[in-house]
Amino acid sequence: MSTSATDIKGPKAPCRFFRARHIPYTYWYEYALRYHGSKTVLSYLYLLVDSVQDAASCLRSQGWTDATLPWSAFQSYDPAVDEQIILGCGESEVFKVVLLSSHTWPGITPPADDNDEVHYPSLPQLYNALAQRFLDTDDEEFRRYLNLQIEYLYEDSAALASPAFVTMLPPDIQQLHIDWQLRVLCMPISETIQHEREIRSRARRGEWSLMREGTAELGGGKIDYEYEAQMVARIEAKDAPRMAAIYGPDWKSLPSWDNMVREEWEVEEKPKEEGAGERKVQDG
Repeated sequence: MSTSATDIKGPKAPCRFFRARHIPYTYWYEYALRYHGSKTVLSYLYLLVDSVQDAASCLRSQGWTDATLPWSAFQSYDPAVDEQIILGCGESEVFKVVLLSSHTWPGITPPADDNDEVHYPSLPQLYNALAQRFLDTDDEEFRRYLNLQIEYLYEDSAALASPAFVTMLPPDIQQLHIDWQLRVLCMPISETIQHEREIRSRARRGEWSLMREGTAELGGGKIDYEYEAQMVARIEAKDAPRMAAIYGPDWKSLPSWDNMVREEWEVEEKPKEEGAGERKVQDG
């Protein structure tokens, strides 16, 4: 029996095909965030699958074809390690699915179950996988995207604020959660990434005791709130009309607004660091 155009369209149509054929999948990124209370906008359907090729073959047999995302889309994978296939339905720019291999996401094993709700990760699973990849990757664009996803969770998921949540995470990522929650360290910058990687390594060796007061005094780069306020004023003056037109009058409450400021800070700090290194070589 042929599949009608109506059947193959719809944001979650690929999942119906996968369940019918017992192909494992897990909802990822925006769909997973929304399931756990985030108000993030749903864009494309991101799915983690056990076999990207098998999942893609299934959808191609139902009329889906190779597609691309617009240039403005965030980089949602690390090209050095992640396998990704993007498929679309006809000429529509709306119905696109991004298939990602689950094998690079710690703790994620996509189920093959008839119940659609089973395919959403638990909140600890989602947080752990995002946070582990945030530390693992050396791709700055991908890390910025992961930073945004994690910030959305902190913004809208009340469970993350619970003292019990840290106990639900693997021991090697618990300190990262505490440090992130305290808002003292600037998480995406290189100094903090290296600092948190070292803590994770020590935790994996059983050599780390959890510091609920945070680890900012041991390393990493602290958020300079005075400097950040100056950045906010400057970016507001430059981008306020455009941001208000796109996101409405409450645009400054978006987690992405904080990310814009932090990214501007990171970009400005890098030349200073590189310049300092050059001076040190010359002086030596």
